[in-house]
Amino acid sequence: MSNNTLAKKSILFIFTCFFILAFISGCSSNPAPIENGEEGLSRELEVHFIDVGQGDSTLIKLPNKESILIDAGKNADSELVVNYLKKEGIKKIDYVIGTHPHEDHIGGLDVVIESFEIGRVYLPRVVHTTKTYEDVLLAIKNKNLKVIEAKGGVTLDIPEVNAIFVAPNSSEYKDINNYSAVLKLTYQDTSFIFTGDAEELSENEMLLQSYTNLDTDVLKVAHHGSSTSTSEAFLEAVSPKYAVISLGENNTYGHPHFETIDKLNRHQIKYFRTDLQGDIIATSDGTKISFNQQPITIQNDTNNLVEIQSIDLKAEVVILVNKGSSSVDLTDWKLVSLNGDQVFNIPVGTILKPGKTIKIVSGSKGQEGPDTLLWTNNNIWNNDGDPGALYDNQGNLVSEFK
Repeated sequence: MSNNTLAKKSILFIFTCFFILAFISGCSSNPAPIENGEEGLSRELEVHFIDVGQGDSTLIKLPNKESILIDAGKNADSELVVNYLKKEGIKKIDYVIGTHPHEDHIGGLDVVIESFEIGRVYLPRVVHTTKTYEDVLLAIKNKNLKVIEAKGGVTLDIPEVNAIFVAPNSSEYKDINNYSAVLKLTYQDTSFIFTGDAEELSENEMLLQSYTNLDTDVLKVAHHGSSTSTSEAFLEAVSPKYAVISLGENNTYGHPHFETIDKLNRHQIKYFRTDLQGDIIATSDGTKISFNQQPITIQNDTNNLVEIQSIDLKAEVVILVNKGSSSVDLTDWKLVSLNGDQVFNIPVGTILKPGKTIKIVSGSKGQEGPDTLLWTNNNIWNNDGDPGALYDNQGNLVSEFK
């Protein structure tokens, strides 16, 4: 065995020992409640969904002037998050929550912990040996902080506010995303659920938990709007009025996935997107919730006039038609082969005039031409049956052809 191999194993052993000791210390400790005077209470709760691109970071300013930070974006977002918190007058973060060890969620946490006075730190119990996660644990250790395990049933002791973790509910998962610490926060008659990247498996476990009712007003959509989360059953149980999706503009994952946006539309849930709208701020006075932005418009009248007229599966030809009386800009609209989950982004400057059609072709014989767009020379459509869907540039379902 080489000296390099021995060194790597030694580092991993030390790192794992520290991780276990941090949780033993956290679980054996019972921190005293933080004292707070009544004077100066704002009586409002603010939730800031910070625009960190393809990542997550949420600041919660509590009515008693305390604060919660859930995640801190990627490593490259640390300065952005620190500056945002300082701009909001944050000097101490009373509750720091790292939902799970992926870099796009906890990348900036080490710098945040180093930059502010910290009260308590909550992490799910999962060993992860990346440099990013190691940096977070070392920042915790260097400040002599103790890690409290974030798991279903654990509560945060906050005056006037009920805060309880509803996930994770198992001790072991194959997918790191399912370790996500999911927090439900209730302030008087208003409530929020923050989901990290929890996927359908964890969602199903949440449906079975008895800690609290999942019904909520605002849902932080899990996993940046991925189709692997926000199942129909979970969405029906949560039944939110509003949803917020944190994601990066033109990200390489195709987030938010069309299935997720379609569910939000069908359930008539008003939603917000950080990639389109920047920072989203929700303010609760305990009775009603207001936002600093208007929700994404769901299928405006102009868009509804554009339809998929036909799909010839064998010839690989899709025809779109504009049945309205005005031109429609199709820039960045998406045509989707639902069976194969393949996506065609309609090019910039594509205008569909009233009463006119446009073809989108694919396959070996496909050629671009007047009123014809070439998707690819590969075959896209399944000849045995393949429904198609058309989405506008805000991810709203406009037309479906089966």
